[in-house]
Amino acid sequence: MTRDTRVTPAEDRPTLRTAAPFVVVGVLGLLGLLVPSDPEPTAFVQPWHVVALFAVTLAILARSLTSPVRTWADPGAPLFFFVVIAAAREVSGGAMGGGGGLVALPVLWLALFGRRKDLWLAALATLVLFLVPVLVVGDPRYPTSGWRMALIWMGVSLFIGPAIQDVVRRLAVERREHQQAAAEARGLLGGARLTSMIATDRAGLITSFGVGAEHLLGYRAGEVVGRVNVSSLHDAQELAAIATARDTDPGHVLAELAAEDAPSQVWTYLRADGTRIFVRLAVTELRHDDGTVVGYLHVAIDATAAVSDQRRLAAAEARWRTVMNQLPEATVVVVDAGLTIELVAGAGAMRQGVEDKVGEPLDAVSGPANMAVWRRTVPLAIAGTTTEEDLAATRTGDEHHVVVTPLATVDGPRALIVARDVSAERRREREIARARDRAEHLFLDAPHGIAVLDSDGVVREVNGALERMLPDPLRSPIGRSLVDLSPDPEATRRLLADLDESPARLATTSWTLETTDERMVHLALSLARLRTVDGATGAGIIVNVVDVSDRYRYEQQLTHMADHDALTGLVNRRRFDRDLDLHMDACRRTGPRGALLLLDLDHFKEINDTLGHRAGDELITSVAAMLRRELADADIVSRLGGDEFGVLLPMATPEESVALEHRLVDRVRDHASTLDGVRRRVTASVGVLPIVDVGDLSGGDALATVDMLMYDAKDAGRDGVATLDTQHDVPRLGARLRWRERLEHALEHDGFELHLQPIQHVATGRITGAEVLLRLRDDDGTLVMPGRFLYIAERTGLIAAVDRWVLAHALPILTDLQRARPGFVLEVNVSGLTIGDPELERMIVSAATSGAFPPRSLVLEITETAAVADLENARDFARRVAATGCRLALDDFGAGFGSLSYLKHLDFDLLKIDGEFVADSHRNGVDRTILRSVVAMAKALGKETVAEFVTEGAVLDVARAEGVDFAQGYVIGRPVHHVDFAATYLD
Repeated sequence: MTRDTRVTPAEDRPTLRTAAPFVVVGVLGLLGLLVPSDPEPTAFVQPWHVVALFAVTLAILARSLTSPVRTWADPGAPLFFFVVIAAAREVSGGAMGGGGGLVALPVLWLALFGRRKDLWLAALATLVLFLVPVLVVGDPRYPTSGWRMALIWMGVSLFIGPAIQDVVRRLAVERREHQQAAAEARGLLGGARLTSMIATDRAGLITSFGVGAEHLLGYRAGEVVGRVNVSSLHDAQELAAIATARDTDPGHVLAELAAEDAPSQVWTYLRADGTRIFVRLAVTELRHDDGTVVGYLHVAIDATAAVSDQRRLAAAEARWRTVMNQLPEATVVVVDAGLTIELVAGAGAMRQGVEDKVGEPLDAVSGPANMAVWRRTVPLAIAGTTTEEDLAATRTGDEHHVVVTPLATVDGPRALIVARDVSAERRREREIARARDRAEHLFLDAPHGIAVLDSDGVVREVNGALERMLPDPLRSPIGRSLVDLSPDPEATRRLLADLDESPARLATTSWTLETTDERMVHLALSLARLRTVDGATGAGIIVNVVDVSDRYRYEQQLTHMADHDALTGLVNRRRFDRDLDLHMDACRRTGPRGALLLLDLDHFKEINDTLGHRAGDELITSVAAMLRRELADADIVSRLGGDEFGVLLPMATPEESVALEHRLVDRVRDHASTLDGVRRRVTASVGVLPIVDVGDLSGGDALATVDMLMYDAKDAGRDGVATLDTQHDVPRLGARLRWRERLEHALEHDGFELHLQPIQHVATGRITGAEVLLRLRDDDGTLVMPGRFLYIAERTGLIAAVDRWVLAHALPILTDLQRARPGFVLEVNVSGLTIGDPELERMIVSAATSGAFPPRSLVLEITETAAVADLENARDFARRVAATGCRLALDDFGAGFGSLSYLKHLDFDLLKIDGEFVADSHRNGVDRTILRSVVAMAKALGKETVAEFVTEGAVLDVARAEGVDFAQGYVIGRPVHHVDFAATYLD
């Protein structure tokens, strides 16, 4: 066999990498044929024959892959593989075993790496592979239908294979041409050492970086090629400015210039070391043979020196023009010895009317007063002396500072007059002087104290107010450190250090100083760095000092009012609940101790009914004073409401608490015995809960239990004590469970009653509304007030059901009252725990849309303290109520400490002023002032007001005088059963 010695280019030769997929597919195909086969032992062809033949094929392939030129092995390996396929078919059972698809491997190999005649041989081998077995062996092993496979694969070899060869050869030619062009481009770029040549693709990514570019920009080609976009070599601001001018994107500027075949221009390049250089750059398009743009070529030369020279020249010219023509408010005039104008410049020349006066005498633009100055100063300048004057411009009267100086010219000495308009500067100086005088007066005459410290915190200056504010030992603070003056030197030292670290911040602190007469002075200090005229922080510190003693005392009074009962001065229910919870928490940590007492006055209602509320208040006050005397300082006594007192004995033993409770009952009885009339009948019923087992007992649980005990004492005949004996009495939840059963029974069997208390329109005196009050009828027929059971309903989860019961029974009452008096308003209380209850809100919406009454006739009351518990929920509830057309009232306003914030955040319609500020407003100036303020705020907000606890005609007169809209209280009318209300108050 002769060997073909013609050299095939290396890129056209098969490699191990290209052969590997063919080998893998061949191995997998043969395994698919041989593994499931079970040949007869006497068969002519055995599986090992196939393996041996395939090994020969691989050896021929290896010979082909290792040869740098074409040899007989190039077509030999694929052609010999036809023998392997024939043997594998025989082993696998002939045509039925498959394997025909493996013919694709040699045919595709010869199409990629063979020649035309190789494909002809492949077609012949295909014919032999499929037809010879049919003719020699025949059915059924090789059915006659095998000729179809022979025909298909011959067609693939003779027609599709040559087409693939043409494509492969064309791609090889194009690749060689591209490589040659790339080599030429690299040679061109490498040879241009004085010119930067950078090639990019269409997106601007650098594809070639010439030696000249490396020299010019300091980058190595490997650092930027394929990694950096050419736009990053440009000044970003310059690109952005040009892009804005062209109304395009900065990334498209260079491409657009290349497309326009724009001439070269100066650009700023950024070198690798961060320095900037100027280059003259031309960008051209790189196109394919078919005209398609494939990239861009950036050719640049260093123009830094030329641009720098040009810019220096332009800057010098600009500076000269700036001096001569752009001096703000300046006029420059050159005159000769005869006072003739030879040159005029400066921005002020036009304003003064001398810009076109060259060649005219100076007196053409100057008045007599100024000419007297020129006749004196110009000759001096001609003689070599410089003078300065202040004068007013002839035309405008503006103040000018004038410098007349010698000027040597080729034509002889001249006088240079530079007149600068200083009007604004003089005005500013005068304003600064006035401001300094004002600041001095403000400093000296300020009603609050001011001190100026140096950077070390030493006092350098103080005003009189501060000296008067300080106690005698500190009256002369100048020269002393603020740290030494402070009652807490360490805290003040830290404050000054913080101010040093953050000069822009405002530091605040407070001092409490004691005067020589043992009076306490409370001062609020604010410290800040002094600022210069330009706003920068200076070295000094200014300290503002305000005497807040009155405010401090007022805040203490407000705090005391929030936590204490106004009548007795004892702690109120809110404060007592908090102290009780704290005590229970402490008992859980360190062990149970102490006792809880609840004292209620017997027959107190008779005093209010017969002698009036003033007598009742006097009795409550005297009992409170007696309790305070009988108790130790550590004990806590509270007026929980009405005639009910709570006592917490934090450290008492059970025996001590029992002894004390009997003593208190005796003291109340003894105290009442000294009084007159019905007051002599007053006694006390006391419930006592020794705290001996805390567990999960909360303060509310304890109060509920001791309340039950107190009523046990009343049931036992009053004027006595009921103590919880843990060995014999029902556990603490027993009483609550019995009350729960009573409340559930009342809900199921309508055991509650609704009473109505009238509300009067103050201006007309008419009864225009009523508040719904809940009562519970006891077994003996007496009415149980809600204060006895509502908190149990809240703690047992029944309060929502109670509120729904009240609303459901109040709506028909409102409908009936509307018939009797159209426009009648009914106010229904809603517990804070029920706010947001979906079922209650559905009832409200249904009632508002029923048409039985105008929606605004139904007013839902929530107490201020209930709103405090969940302000956000209350706000949402108010918004939803308003959407139905019903109205919302904020009850007991003023009982909470943050009342003003609720005015801001709650969308209400009526403001019910807490009775604490109403009942005594005719005698107490503070109460009346608070009442007046609340009414004024409500009117400013467009809300109506209701005064509660109007118990006397004098109180009603005060409410009328202060502009209260509605009044409610015993002087208006006592609560009655709703059945009797219309007959009592409307007829």
